[in-house]
Amino acid sequence: MIRKNLYILFLLASVYSFAQVNLYSEVNTKEARVNNPFVFTVVLEIFGEDLIQETPIKLPDFSKFDYAVSSEQSTFIDPIKKIRINQIVCQISLDPKQPGNLRVGSALVRVNGKVYKTEPIDVLVKEAEKKPLASQNPSKNMYLNMQVSDKEVYKNEPVIGIIKAYSKNISGFRHLEPAKFEPTKNFVIRSIANFDESIEETDNDFSSQIVAMFVIIPKVTGYVEVPPAEIPFKNHKNTLVSNKVKINVKKLPEGAPANFNNAVGKYDVKVELIDKNKENFEINKAFNISVKVSGSGNLSPSILPKILPSADYETFEPKIINNSLATKDGLEGDIEAQYVIIPKKRGDLKIAIEDFSYFDPKEEKYMEIASRYLLLNTVNAQDIANAKSTLQKVNEYTNNVLDRVDSPVMNTKKLKIEEHKTVNWYGIIGNLLIVIFGSVFFGFIFKRYKEKKKKEAEKKNLPIAPIVNIEETEALLRNKKKFDTESYFIYLQKILEENDSAKFFQAFEELKSDADRYCRDHYSKSFADYLQSDFGNTYTEKYDQLITMITVERYSPFSSKEKQIELFDEIKEVYKCL
Repeated sequence: MIRKNLYILFLLASVYSFAQVNLYSEVNTKEARVNNPFVFTVVLEIFGEDLIQETPIKLPDFSKFDYAVSSEQSTFIDPIKKIRINQIVCQISLDPKQPGNLRVGSALVRVNGKVYKTEPIDVLVKEAEKKPLASQNPSKNMYLNMQVSDKEVYKNEPVIGIIKAYSKNISGFRHLEPAKFEPTKNFVIRSIANFDESIEETDNDFSSQIVAMFVIIPKVTGYVEVPPAEIPFKNHKNTLVSNKVKINVKKLPEGAPANFNNAVGKYDVKVELIDKNKENFEINKAFNISVKVSGSGNLSPSILPKILPSADYETFEPKIINNSLATKDGLEGDIEAQYVIIPKKRGDLKIAIEDFSYFDPKEEKYMEIASRYLLLNTVNAQDIANAKSTLQKVNEYTNNVLDRVDSPVMNTKKLKIEEHKTVNWYGIIGNLLIVIFGSVFFGFIFKRYKEKKKKEAEKKNLPIAPIVNIEETEALLRNKKKFDTESYFIYLQKILEENDSAKFFQAFEELKSDADRYCRDHYSKSFADYLQSDFGNTYTEKYDQLITMITVERYSPFSSKEKQIELFDEIKEVYKCL
């Protein structure tokens, strides 16, 4: 008997754990004003297939408010419990008719014969602000609603979000500025530029318009909330705030290839020469190649495969070009890395990149792309000379001969040949005297010149520089040149004052590239390696964090001047070491 009762208890406990009902409500503020709407939200979640909703959600009495209702229903599978969840979200814009302590009553629903209800909420309503007619609040009778195209996605899979504005007066749409999002590490959000902005008529005398559309890329798994968007009004302090949206971010399936680098979508990879008309690839002479990933998905520089290192060639940090655009289908376009290659051996040269794979969310499987590489033939100067045709060689030889041999002037008159039986000693002695006098004169001038240089060096207390060849002179000048970080800082400061975001990040790329080039010329290492060897792990970590912060901020749809000022301070802190 006891065993039977325990079995029944366990059975009931399992049913309860996999079948339950959540009904709750909330308001976006508990202090409101007359003629200033606030949002009342009711959420119903039914877990499991055994529970049946017998009645629609019965909303409380709104007789003390002007209101407008919008609702959304969705169904998805809990990846942990493997059960179905039905979710209904009702959003009601409530505009108080009178001041005082008003109560928003309980919402009711019947599921499997049991009635569920929410707790009532008290809201303190103050008198409407008295403003001149010219400065009336344009947010009166307006609210926002955010929706997403899919509430169940994989990690790093793009999802499209839209924000609709609802208003009783269509002229209010003209006062809205672009949407802004709270900073978050859980998502990458990029705004879509082109979308349909037509105005639609809805119930309750409200009109609606899509005022923002964006691509959301989740970076974490589990149930996460897309942060609310804020849309300020032009020439007003008022701001509309949208609702939050909860989405279920699933983990990627097991069995990812070893070369998988979080690329989710559908992609192709190409390796090609940038200068396609180039014919000869000579040893120690640089040329450029491009590694390009194109397609749609979570396009970003982080998914680019790198060139495999080899003793057959030398390469440097690539220049990254981001040609991706946020569209209604996600991020589309391509990401390109441009490399400088310097061949070090003669003969066949194979330039290969890392293997590339991606996860296709539509097919729900990993896709691997066959190895990509360039196969070139490198030559030396002798090979180029030997490759010339016989005609080219004859022409070059003829030109050289004509340059070096003086052609005599032909005279049609009969030449009179005289034989000199005696030597002209006066001419020979005269020529010798001229040569000796010239040598003495130029020796005297050169000696005076050296004495003058010596005196100038002694005055400046500097050692006399030895005579060097052209290559040594260039090396000395290069070593004497200091990296002028202050000029870059002044330039970045000026761009910040002009509030030009694109130019700010472009100027930083120039600073980064020039610093790397300077370090390679003077220390035979990159700037990051220079920091590691001369300043230790602390500055190396600061440099890595700076590059990450700039990459995130550069591709953020809402880069702020305050954030760029913080980045500028970090840039000065890192590059002052040079």
